[in-house]
Amino acid sequence: MLGEQDPLTATFDDVARAADVSRPLVHTYLGDRRGMVDAVQVRIVARLDRWVEHGLRRAGDRRARLHAVVDGTFSFVTAERDAWGVLAATGGLDHPALHQIRARWSALVAVDGEAADPPAQAVVGGLLLGVGPWVARAVEPGQVLPGFSAALDLPAR
Repeated sequence: MLGEQDPLTATFDDVARAADVSRPLVHTYLGDRRGMVDAVQVRIVARLDRWVEHGLRRAGDRRARLHAVVDGTFSFVTAERDAWGVLAATGGLDHPALHQIRARWSALVAVDGEAADPPAQAVVGGLLLGVGPWVARAVEPGQVLPGFSAALDLPAR
């Protein structure tokens, strides 16, 4: 439902109707409008993480982990444009759940496995901020991987 409607204008009645439950139940579960938006953001971030995790399970080195993060993120945004749009439009790119994922992914692509590694943070942060517009312009993951690899000092193949 929120992919079809601006989550900031959705009412508890709209959510209750879409979920086929009572409005008081929705209000009890979500609290207020911010709680409703937060719940949606958490679900979208969890789905993104699952998409990327599929590739990460098979990735043996830093280069493969970088490819998994980039490919998984592009694939998710391509397949779930409405969800990504909701996340971006509601401030979800600054959600604590996404901060946790960004730190974990940064550690996976960093030279020493440290999430605080500035190049790794820049690559993952740049990916998350750029992927929506890139997908909209039909940019392919392979077009951004060389720059990300260079930023991480990964040797060229």
